[in-house]
This record gives sequence, C-alpha cells and structure tokens, in this order.
Amino acid sequence: MDPATGSMSNDGSSGKPWSTLEAVFSANKKFAAGDEILLYSGYHGAPNIKGDNSAVVFIRPAAGATPRLRNLSVNSASRWDISGLDICPENSAAGTTYTDRNGLVYVAGSSSRITLRDCDIRGADSIAGWGLSDWDDKVGRAFRSDAPYTVLADSRISNCQFALSIQKPAKFSSFTGNTIRNFSHDAIVALADDCLYEGNTVTEAYVNNDDHSGSQHDDFFQSWSTTEGVSGTGTGTVYRVTVRGNKFISATGSSGSHRTDPHGLGLFDGYFEGWVIENNLVVTDHYHGISVYGAINCRIVNNTVVENPFSGPHDGMKPWIKIEKHKTRTTPASGNVIRNNISASAIQAVSGSSTLSHNLTTTSYSTHFTDHAALDFSLKSTSPAKDAGSTTDAPATDITGFARTAPYDLGAYEFRSSSGGTTPGITYAEWLVANNLPVDGSGLGAKTANPSGDGVVNEMKFALGIPVTAQLHGGRITTGTAVVSSQRYLTLTFAVPEPAPEGASYSVKAGANLSTWSSSAVIETSNTVAGGLRTRTYRDTVAMGGGGKRFIRLEATAP
Repeated sequence: MDPATGSMSNDGSSGKPWSTLEAVFSANKKFAAGDEILLYSGYHGAPNIKGDNSAVVFIRPAAGATPRLRNLSVNSASRWDISGLDICPENSAAGTTYTDRNGLVYVAGSSSRITLRDCDIRGADSIAGWGLSDWDDKVGRAFRSDAPYTVLADSRISNCQFALSIQKPAKFSSFTGNTIRNFSHDAIVALADDCLYEGNTVTEAYVNNDDHSGSQHDDFFQSWSTTEGVSGTGTGTVYRVTVRGNKFISATGSSGSHRTDPHGLGLFDGYFEGWVIENNLVVTDHYHGISVYGAINCRIVNNTVVENPFSGPHDGMKPWIKIEKHKTRTTPASGNVIRNNISASAIQAVSGSSTLSHNLTTTSYSTHFTDHAALDFSLKSTSPAKDAGSTTDAPATDITGFARTAPYDLGAYEFRSSSGGTTPGITYAEWLVANNLPVDGSGLGAKTANPSGDGVVNEMKFALGIPVTAQLHGGRITTGTAVVSSQRYLTLTFAVPEPAPEGASYSVKAGANLSTWSSSAVIETSNTVAGGLRTRTYRDTVAMGGGGKRFIRLEATAP
C-alpha cells in the first residue's frame, strides 16, 4: 500500500498497490491466512482493522519504509500480527490531539489473538514546555485492550496518560519488552486474569493527578478487582498475573517541569490471587514500592525497591514492600511469600498472611550498589546482599536474564564478576569484557544491541562511560530550556568520563522534526570538568514557539 502512488482501483499487487491502510479496510478488502500486507512510507490515516482469520495475517512495513498513522483500532478481528508502525495524532497534522478514552491503539473486546510488535505509539511529538493542563488537554490513553490473547511487544510508548490500559476481558495477554517514557496518571493498569508483564522499562513520570483534584493517586503499575454486574472496585479477584523483570524509574535526571514520583506496584483493591512479582526494579520516592491489599498465595521475590537519587516532590518517602488485608472484605490475606528482596523501608505483612525470609532493608546504597547516582543497581562484590538469599521460590535468572548461582543474591540483580565500570579511557573491547558481552562485538555485544532492554544501545552506554546494567542514560543526559532575550531555547547537557572512552565521538544536533538533524543548529554554552566527568551544555539556536517545533538530541558512537 502506497499513499503516494497507490489507488483503490488497483489490484493491490506490488506493481499496482492500493493507497492507504485506512482506505483498504474501509473498502472491506479480504485477506487469506498467511497474507502479508506491506506498507510503504507515508500517512496511512486512522485504520480500523477487522476480519477473523483462520491463521495469522501480517501487516508490516515494506523494506526501509516508515508508515505513519494517526491512530489504530481493531474491531471484530482475530489472528492479526501488526508491526513497525509509527502511531501519533501529529502524523496527520502538527498540533493534532487525540484524547478518546479508548486510546490511540484500541483492541476491542470483539477481537482476539491480536499482536502488535515494534511500534512507536506517541500522544504527541514532544512535551517541551508543557504545563499542567497540557497533560489533560493534549493527550489521553496510549494503548487499551479489552480482547483476550493480546500481545504488545518491543514497542515504544511515550507522551501519554495511562500508557497501557488492560481491561478485565483481556485475559491470557502478554506485554513484554516495551519502553514507556513520559507518562502521567498510571503507566500500566492491569485488570485481566492470567497475564504476563515482563521486561518492560517505565520512566519519566509527570503530573500526579493530585496536582489537579486530589481524587486519584498515580502508579507505575496498578490493579484492582471487579465483578461483572457488581458495582465498585474490590468486588472480585484478579488471578494469576506475573510481573517479572520490569524497571520502574520515576526520573532518570534532575530536570523536567512537573515531574512526580508515583507509587510503584499499587494493588490496593483485591483480592489478588496467585500473583508472581519477581526480579523488578522500583526506583521512586513514594511509600508504596510494592503494596498488595488482599493477597492470597502471592509470591514477591528478588525485587529491588529503592529511592531515586534524582529526588522529586516526594523526597524522603522511602518505598516499602507490603502485604495488607483487603480494604473492605473479611477473608484474610494468606499463603504469601516475601523473600530475597531489597527495600528502602521495612517490609510489612499483616499478621498471619505471609512467610518472610532473607530480606534486606537499607538506604546504604553506596555499600550495596555499583553506582546509585547513575541508576546502576547491580551489586558490588563487597555488598552484604551478595550470597545472602535463598533458592526457595526464587527465579533462576535475574532481571537481565543472567543465571543465578547458589547461594542466590538479594534483589533483582545477581552479582557479576565485573560491573562494567566507568574507567576513563576504556576501549570498546575492554568495555565488552567488563560487561560480560561477546568480545568480538557480535550478538549482544554489537554496538547497536540493547542487552538491558531499556532502548539505549551499547555504543551510547560505552560513550557515556556507564555499564550495560545502568538504566537508560544513567542520569548523564538531561534536557531543558534556556531563556535568551526573552525567547526560550532547548538545551541538552551531557557528562562523560575525563578522559573520554577511547575513540568515542559526540555530536549534539537540533532540528524541526524527528528526521532532519543538524549540528550547526546548536552552540556550546558550557564545558567544565569536575569529579572525573566532563560536562557540556549545548543550546539550540532557533527559538521555540511561533507554531513550529524544535527537537534536540545527542548522537554518540563507538569506534
């Protein structure tokens, strides 16, 4: 399908393509099991995918193409595999908003077995300069599913409220390897039974709803129970959900207006039965790190729950792990296990509800972690958490997929012989060795590989002088604005070891869109060395405002 040259009067072949994905489904075109619908670059509208297939039908970009959509709906459909789409309201026109409560991507309950992979889902192209009201007026939900057997994998979701909204009928679904960045309200709402949330990275929380009405607390991950035909929350049970190997970090730098610190995993209106919560990293300044109210036969094992070094509005609230009784119903919480966790505040469990063992409460982060300030929560070789855990009920691998060896360590990370370090002048080959990656640069050792699953590739982490286990940019890149002669300009600040990793190169670029960048559009405004780091700040030379958009980024490469 080719928006530029296609026509709906064509036969849909590669030589005579149809026009847009929206037009194809509006025309009720039919497809056979195994068909591939290839999309060429351009704007494909707001398609409504429909049709029950006997086997999977694929929708994906043609080689090298970048198909763009405003939003996507899936109704009365089954066995579709959709990948590689760029979905944003501003793909239709700059400044376009979409706040429909069903979300930019909506999989309706009349559908089943729908897979989305490797998609970009954005509420807006940029949040630069946003105030409180913009988070309510300009964006809404990003992804909602009411359909069983939904899969969302390896996708990037940003600039939205309620990034994932998984409703009660969406049972037997999985959400893996996704990156959620720049969200307000709840990042993930998980109401369906028998679901998996694994290997997701959730960062940059903004505008807690308390800033507006005080009527709602906000969470990285929230669930509550419902019963069909019964009003109110907490009336049913959510069964057998696994939350494993996720990273929840309220902020990865100190800059940003209206940032907030949400609850971690807030399961407040149970019952919750048969849940597994393991190998998660929760970094926030709020009391509820992992809280389950009305837990039955749940397992909370090998999680790391700590304060954020980039203190936010709730600074001083040390997160805990907690099992509580149901808020209103009388069946007691029971049969739970809390083991091998590291928590900033004391672990709590209502009497008789849980078995607690091999847990550590600490805020002595420099004693235990490789680099708390850089968001690297891998263990030091001298940490008392090393070899202090139990193998009973514990996962055999850690948050990175690294095999645990008995006796297991506490927390989400199993100790490795090298942390990856930030040695000044290190070569890329030495960095690979230090991070236990293939020294020949193949597979997970490739410069463009992303072993930690956080969206930041190896060569960027090498150039910044941070280990592969550091989250995102390790706090070494921050963006902001500067006012010059009453006009606002984008700024970018980055810090690297002094001397820099050997052969690393750096270029700050700005542009009016996400495809055209120029290093001549920026100027360096500061260059200082302190504490073994060289810190540079660059400013865009084109002012914000006037109806146009501006973007700024750092490009870093390894030799």
